[in-house]
Amino acid sequence: MDTSLQPPHLLMEDSHAVPHGHQAALQDGLDFVNTLELEKGQPIDRLPDLPAALGWLREHDLIHPEAMAAEIDRGRDQPEAEARTLRRVTRLRAAMRALVEASVERRPPTQEALTEVNRSLRTHYVYVLVPAPDGVSLDHRHEGDPVEGALARLAESLARELSQGDVERLRICANPSCAWAFFDTSRTGRRKWCNMSTCGNRAKAARHRERLKEAVQAAG
Repeated sequence: MDTSLQPPHLLMEDSHAVPHGHQAALQDGLDFVNTLELEKGQPIDRLPDLPAALGWLREHDLIHPEAMAAEIDRGRDQPEAEARTLRRVTRLRAAMRALVEASVERRPPTQEALTEVNRSLRTHYVYVLVPAPDGVSLDHRHEGDPVEGALARLAESLARELSQGDVERLRICANPSCAWAFFDTSRTGRRKWCNMSTCGNRAKAARHRERLKEAVQAAG
């Protein structure tokens, strides 16, 4: 599913001090969680290696081309550093998934998940004024590791929703072989499936088959 909302970014001459769009959208955070998805109940990792992970961050305007190229080059020269960076990405993804699931199930998350998300949230930002069509607006730039900056914005998108947003509308698809994380934008706020035309219809078909089976058994 491609439900991403890409935030704008602003470019500066210094590629190591680039102010990004003020916040990443919640949808970016959920898209990140869903890069480890289920297909017919089997896990499929959309970020199997660092180039794929960096490419995903770039597609979501969370890292700039120069920084992405530099990270890929560094990974070629330093395989251990590449593996460490990929582990940072996948650890945060797992922790964010754990926080979404805890919210949906109305229970406290594990301390391990909180610690991992909080570690990303500690990334340092500098607030700056930048030009806007009608004057200026407040933005921020990350100073330091560009991957840490990208992960911080993803962690922030979920933390902001969990602490200030409408957590009642965070969902995990009711199809156990899907488990897609999504935000329910329906009018009633009672959506159970990530997509009615796929998971919803499959669930209906499964219930229909079960009712037929029960009817046959009762008749026999």
